Amino acid sequence: MKNINNGFATLNSEITFEQMGVLYFISKNSEKKMIQQDIAELMNKTKSAVLRMIDILEEKKFLNRVAMLNDRRKNVIELTEKGWEIIEKMHEKFLELDKALNSEITKDEQEKCQSALLKIQSKCGS
Repeated sequence: MKNINNGFATLNSEITFEQMGVLYFISKNSEKKMIQQDIAELMNKTKSAVLRMIDILEEKKFLNRVAMLNDRRKNVIELTEKGWEIIEKMHEKFLELDKALNSEITKDEQEKCQSALLKIQSKCGS
């Protein structure tokens, strides 16, 4: 895990790995028009924790708040050009790390592992 965090830390020293997660969730749901509450639910965080991250990311120009047309009390959280650039770098780094982590694991081993994890997940959801 330390190697993964360090790998992503090299992308941009301005933001944390967790803040990159916020940018990732926003990028994957950009058509949905994410609001603060949506991000909090996806990340399983309190609204106040997400608000602090949004404030920091907005201050650093990675995202913007845009008032919703039909409800001006709510703000849609959108990535800026700088935000999209870091998302692209994150994607490239993820592919690089994924390739390195899986280089010595066979397809059969990956499938068995995924099957076992799905069984564990289904038991946890019960």
